[in-house]
Amino acid sequence: MAKVVLNIFKTEKGEYRAVMQIGNHAEPKSMGTIVYQDGEDLETRGTIGVKDSRGIIRMLNERARKWARENGIPFVHNLDFNPYD
Repeated sequence: MAKVVLNIFKTEKGEYRAVMQIGNHAEPKSMGTIVYQDGEDLETRGTIGVKDSRGIIRMLNERARKWARENGIPFVHNLDFNPYD
């Protein structure tokens, strides 16, 4: 089953970078130490999967924002979609 996965990395420079992936084997390209990880299964049948993925992306973004605020992280640099090694 396909998943939507959101990871936040802390880079060697001390920045935080977010990576979101959608796929059956979502494994992000390493950008540092993973400090936050969250994901949801995705319904993949027809247009339902497209609508479902947008809702999941919004939900994961909101949960990540809440986590960042609670941990005193003021800014997460760009959100990369589907980077692979």
